[in-house]
Amino acid sequence: MRLELPKEIITQDELQNLRPKDRDECIQKLLLQILELNNQGVTIAELADQIRINRNTLASHMKTLVAIREAYALNRGRLSVFYKNGKVVHARSTEHKSPNDRFYRFYRLDNDQGKFIYIQERQLDEFRATKVRGGIMIEDKGFLDFLKELQKFGMEVTERESKLYR
Repeated sequence: MRLELPKEIITQDELQNLRPKDRDECIQKLLLQILELNNQGVTIAELADQIRINRNTLASHMKTLVAIREAYALNRGRLSVFYKNGKVVHARSTEHKSPNDRFYRFYRLDNDQGKFIYIQERQLDEFRATKVRGGIMIEDKGFLDFLKELQKFGMEVTERESKLYR
């Protein structure tokens, strides 16, 4: 199947001239744009055929996008179809920053798999650019139970540590 591609795609030569970190970010940004344009999903084979990037490189970057919850994969036998992780219904950032320049962004997502609360951890890098470090998605229907368990866990940890330092 022909994928819809962004109007401007970086060339192989331009990609090779980037620093490895910049190359990785560029490929991931390109993949997210492609996922956005192809809501029917994409496979590694389709991507490799049309954007001429090595399959292993694409698979590695898609795995990263899934890990940080920017995308999700549906497995159909041995084939994985990748999708952009839903339509953002609501987004909000925290202003609280920890000493390591991490902060959190909260999203309400709606995708083919249902409705979710997505908490994304971000960090400012050495150039003060924002980098996604990870995330967690919780189904709407289980979110309040999740919060109760998280609060209970936090109280247990706090109580245990306060006993240790008395």
